[in-house]
Amino acid sequence: MNENETMIPEHVNYLMNLLKSYEMFFRKNMDNLDINIGEIPILMEIYTNEGLNQIDLVRQFHVTEANISKTTKNLLIKGLITKTIDAENNTKKILLLTEDGKKACQILLDIFDQWKDATLGDIPSDEMRAFAGNLKKLSDNSVDVLS
Repeated sequence: MNENETMIPEHVNYLMNLLKSYEMFFRKNMDNLDINIGEIPILMEIYTNEGLNQIDLVRQFHVTEANISKTTKNLLIKGLITKTIDAENNTKKILLLTEDGKKACQILLDIFDQWKDATLGDIPSDEMRAFAGNLKKLSDNSVDVLS
């Protein structure tokens, strides 16, 4: 048995614990927001890349069109985003944040900064960049396995 075979399950547990902590921290600190935990990544992706469409989100998050459609519909109903017909392609609807959506994203970013400050501790930034790069590789590989 090589070293990777024994490390992976342990690291998966660490990642699961990190994700659980992240979710719990957000749930605890976003009482005043009408956003569920599954909507956060979609809303933040629109914040980061305003003007994308639902297919862009499907590709980004590797979920079904139905999942993205339901999530964006909920964000529309909550008044956090709008859908606008693309001037260059009438069949394409682009997603934009409303003022309330922008305010919500700022609150979410503040919560994330609090969580980050509480969890990073004394880990040097170069180590975090390397860790992020390795996580991206693992994520890409895991998506490739499903293809």
